[in-house]
Amino acid sequence: MLNFRQIEAFRAVMLSGSMTQAARELHTTQPSISRVIAQLEKRVGLRLFERAAGKLAPTREGEIFFRDVERAFTGLRGLEQSAATLGRRGAGHLRLSAVPSFSLALVPEAMQAFSLKFPDVTISLHVTDSVSVCQSVAAGQTDLGVASDVVSSPGIGYQVADLARAVCIVPAGHRLARGRKPLRPDDLAGEPFVSLSPQESITQKIDAVFAAGGDKRRLVHQSHFSAAICQMVALGMGISIANPSVARSFGHLPIVQRAFEPEILFPTYLVHQPGAPASLLAQEFSAVFVQVAAALSRP
Repeated sequence: MLNFRQIEAFRAVMLSGSMTQAARELHTTQPSISRVIAQLEKRVGLRLFERAAGKLAPTREGEIFFRDVERAFTGLRGLEQSAATLGRRGAGHLRLSAVPSFSLALVPEAMQAFSLKFPDVTISLHVTDSVSVCQSVAAGQTDLGVASDVVSSPGIGYQVADLARAVCIVPAGHRLARGRKPLRPDDLAGEPFVSLSPQESITQKIDAVFAAGGDKRRLVHQSHFSAAICQMVALGMGISIANPSVARSFGHLPIVQRAFEPEILFPTYLVHQPGAPASLLAQEFSAVFVQVAAALSRP
């Protein structure tokens, strides 16, 4: 079998045109290079160089063999670059999955900030519900997930990337759109209310807050999709309690955010596989995402 030392010596001789110069470049002696070339010729069964009057010239077979060697070295250089990329920031592609509400603004803004640091890295984003986000991460189909809720499963791990204080969103022009004091459950008495789906854990927290004072809301609509809720509020179909970073995604709609008390915290989860170490890319994106999420959830 050919070894790297033989190929390296042959290439050095071809590029320099001299065994003496090749020996200098490889920090060895001319007799050593001559011996390695002889071993290579014996191994491949070809005469690679002609030696006449103290000069060295490649044979036709040597020139053809050199082209193949150069292609191999090009591949090796590609491997070196790939290894360098892995060492700096992991592989060159990151697979994300996220729920729709975070995919409209929060995740894209984090992607933008990440791409400024790592412009050569590509990202694919799969948009789905929280359960499917967790399932795709557990199955290894995505590297990192962004969810508003997590399911209990041995196949996933997660961190709380952000806890955003809930706001009340009301149609522009509504009586509750004016004022600076935080709204309270009693202020929403008799108002049509658009709720998140009852299966969401955050819905249970919201309902508990209103139930503590005797729930006087008039529940009219519900959806698991925050974008739909914001659109319904903009159309005057009701008011709602929302994650401020999500509501901010719909600043173009005629809705107003009002502070709300008592405190309700909307969590944002980063989902990952618990058993395997996260790639450098996933670690870097997680750090960027936490910063962006914190900035967007500030009042």
